[in-house]
Amino acid sequence: MFWIYLVILAQFFSAIVTLVDKYLVTSPLVGKPVVYTFYIGAMSGIAVLLLPFGVVAPPDPIVLWLSLAAGVSFVFSTLFLYKSLQLSDASDVAPVFGALSAIATLGFSGIFLGTSLSGNFLFGFLFLVLGTFITSYFHLTKKATLFLIIGGILLGFSSVFLKELLNQTTFWNGFFWSRLASVFGVALLLLWPGNAGAIFGNISSSSAGTKTIVIANKIIAGFAFLMILYAIKLGNVSIVNALGGVQFAFLLLLMVLFAKKFPQYFYETTYRHAILRKTIATSLIAAGLVVLFL
Repeated sequence: MFWIYLVILAQFFSAIVTLVDKYLVTSPLVGKPVVYTFYIGAMSGIAVLLLPFGVVAPPDPIVLWLSLAAGVSFVFSTLFLYKSLQLSDASDVAPVFGALSAIATLGFSGIFLGTSLSGNFLFGFLFLVLGTFITSYFHLTKKATLFLIIGGILLGFSSVFLKELLNQTTFWNGFFWSRLASVFGVALLLLWPGNAGAIFGNISSSSAGTKTIVIANKIIAGFAFLMILYAIKLGNVSIVNALGGVQFAFLLLLMVLFAKKFPQYFYETTYRHAILRKTIATSLIAAGLVVLFL
């Protein structure tokens, strides 16, 4: 069960990353979600630092295609997540995105990997996903909802392809080629008219402080991703994604702490009277965790 503890720790870091993401994509510091998505994907190129250590091997066709599928679908799922965050509050967007991606992962795992959940894992999954859904207030625009559905499905694809990639090759080899595939994915964003100007314009005009915030946040996200990737290698990918609900329990707590300091970005959790909803959601997520360990 080590991989479950690993995911819980990763989700704490992911909650911090989500708050900073919300701040950046709704402030003038970054602007368009595509700009922030480009930053994230481009930083995946740091994986080339593994080359001197001899842990990377040339990919065979299966590893190459799985890496491309996982990396590109991850980039575009991130883009749609940030588009949703720009339109709605993080306390609404993040839980729905997490629950949809968990359901998509479960479905695609059955189709592509031939795996399913039973016993405690199935009940734990249901508790976690239900608790995650309830965490959201569902104050979403139609466009934000559409973006979340597309993003959740794409993240489900990415997670399943990552699991199969790690079944086919070593952990570090899978990590390396999937990260380079993410760089390829953000390069595709430059093909859309206007994206290149927005991206390179922001890179040249943004302050050193903004770049520092982005880099520091993505370093934290990178550590969280590594832990989740290793958990996917060791455990069940559907449960790993369902444990995203733990992030939103952390997210609620962090948003309460930051809402007074940054009310224009994190107002929902503190100023809406939904203590009962939060209590039920957190209890379901906790129950899901307990069931997983029975």
